[in-house]
Amino acid sequence: MVLDLACLTAVAQVMLARLLDDAVKQLSHADSSLMIPFIMRLFLMSLSKQLLILLTLIFLIVFSVNFVMSMDNIRSYLQGESEVHVQDTATSLGLSLSPHMADETDPILRTMMNAIFDTGYYKEMRLLDVDGNELIRLTNPDEVRGVPSWLIRFFPIETATAVSELSTGWNIAGTLQVTSNPGYGYLKLYEQFKSTLKFSLLILLGAILLLLVVLRMTLRPLKAITEQANDISAGKFTVIENLPWTREVRSVAKSMNSMSTKIGKTIHHLNLRLDKLNDNLNRDPLTNLLNQQMFNVDIKQALSIGEFGHVIYIKFDDLSAVVKNQGKNAVDALLIDFASQLQQLPFANVRNYRWYGSEFAVQTTDSNIEDITQIAEHIQALASELGQQYEHSDLLHMGIVSYERSSEIERLMPALIEAYEQARLIEANAFYIKENTLSSMTEMSWKATIEQVINTDSAMITFTNQAYNYSDKAKPHLVMREAFTEVRDANGDLLPIGTFFSMAEAFDLVETLDKHIVQKVLDLMAKESNPAPVTINLSLASIASADFRQWLGKAVIQSGLSPALLAFSVTAYAAAKDLDTFTNFSIFVRQLGAHSLLKRYSSDVIPVNLLKDLHIDYIRLARDLTTDIRSNTNKPDLLDIIQEIARLLEVRVLAESAKDEQDFLWLQQAGLFGISR
Repeated sequence: MVLDLACLTAVAQVMLARLLDDAVKQLSHADSSLMIPFIMRLFLMSLSKQLLILLTLIFLIVFSVNFVMSMDNIRSYLQGESEVHVQDTATSLGLSLSPHMADETDPILRTMMNAIFDTGYYKEMRLLDVDGNELIRLTNPDEVRGVPSWLIRFFPIETATAVSELSTGWNIAGTLQVTSNPGYGYLKLYEQFKSTLKFSLLILLGAILLLLVVLRMTLRPLKAITEQANDISAGKFTVIENLPWTREVRSVAKSMNSMSTKIGKTIHHLNLRLDKLNDNLNRDPLTNLLNQQMFNVDIKQALSIGEFGHVIYIKFDDLSAVVKNQGKNAVDALLIDFASQLQQLPFANVRNYRWYGSEFAVQTTDSNIEDITQIAEHIQALASELGQQYEHSDLLHMGIVSYERSSEIERLMPALIEAYEQARLIEANAFYIKENTLSSMTEMSWKATIEQVINTDSAMITFTNQAYNYSDKAKPHLVMREAFTEVRDANGDLLPIGTFFSMAEAFDLVETLDKHIVQKVLDLMAKESNPAPVTINLSLASIASADFRQWLGKAVIQSGLSPALLAFSVTAYAAAKDLDTFTNFSIFVRQLGAHSLLKRYSSDVIPVNLLKDLHIDYIRLARDLTTDIRSNTNKPDLLDIIQEIARLLEVRVLAESAKDEQDFLWLQQAGLFGISR
């Protein structure tokens, strides 16, 4: 009997249900508490796993149907073979018994029947006389050993009965009935089942392995494309060299390469423009010397790292006399000639600046008075030569002041003016070196004050520079603020915070001081009902310390604050001195769930194209870049380029102290992430 469709469907459903059940159990083994349906988990899997599961299921479905149909065909064959066999047996045995039917009690009848029946292929043999009375009955038990019951249930083999008439002469003497034994059919069917299943599983295993290899070869380019996309997102415009052989994936790879190349070229072009604009912004247009803005940046950076050096302030006393005698163009020529000669001074570690009009400056890291005197004498000789050329012997005077780690920048300009006025009292083109008066405290006083601040917990923390995002002009929201530290001396006078931290670094107290400040900030934020993001300034020495990082990680966890509210800041100038250390710290901060920020950023300190390697989240622009924007033709373009590149690199740009309304409106229109006023 042919197995009906319902039976086939039932078997396939049972097998698939078991496979799917096993798959779900394996997927949910990692987290049994997640009650996500298997289909949802399937959609969340990687493409390779989805294809592997899908193709495996298809193979199993096809295999199951073919396997069931194959088993049914074998069953049908065994059924038919059994019917033919018992009919042949009944016919041949009937012919053999017919001569002995004359005597129904002849023992040879049973003997001959036993000889055939004992082979085991028959379930029952019956010999009946002509009246239907049973003469001999031989039977085997119904038990089928070694065959599972489910096989008998799903693939039944019906018993076949054959009948043969026995005759003596011309008269019918009786009837022989032979019934087949299905046990042997079941055994053959079971052996065939095991053999077929074994080879099918081997084929399935081989097919899965082959499928894994093919999928890996096919999907490997997708992994390369994913890595390329991540690189592009991180600002690394890589190109896939080995294009995939699959046509569709190859087309995607080519498109990605084209996009990466175009974006890379755009970034490179923007960087070139940015360098040019930045250089124009930092230089005097007439003499091409660095301007006063750059002088202020350089001197602050020098003081922050504890450099020793001198500043030579140069001022032309009476350019109006040159204008009167030789015309206005002569003044420009004089200033250009002076600047050109200034750049050719035969001294190392010297930077030249033009401030405004007739004011120039020279910064040098030389601390030896004899060297400084030699530089001043060269400038003096240069002024004498130019004086003869422009018929004005008393051209300029120079005031010279030294600086060191403990110097306070607020005292620099008054000291330079005072030294300049002293030089004017000496002689034509004279210079005057003023003793260092830029510090209000001795080094030992600084050390004592720093230790007192740490021990007495007297540092005051205020949250300043509150930056708002104005994407929704009606409802700007706070996106960042800065933790600013105030310290006072024994008399209650406010100390310059830059000098305070610089001196702490000189006495190896800056790491302890940074820990102290960070802890105070965390404690203050923990008391707030709805804390906003905060920038916490750190020194380069602290972020380079493994002990500080370990302490910082524990402090953030113990505070109970969300790490996403914390942005740890380092000045761009400090980070530029050791980019590897800053990069490692940025990676560490991201692992904590917090952010990193570059403070006082400008592209001349760290090029924009290097931002992609620093793993930073924020840059806060130097104040000079966001002041008097419209008055300088280079600033709008420079800020536009920085904003555009930062957007591509997914770095958020902040601007601080945009007090002028026009500057604020421009920055708001530019779409900066945060602006403080």
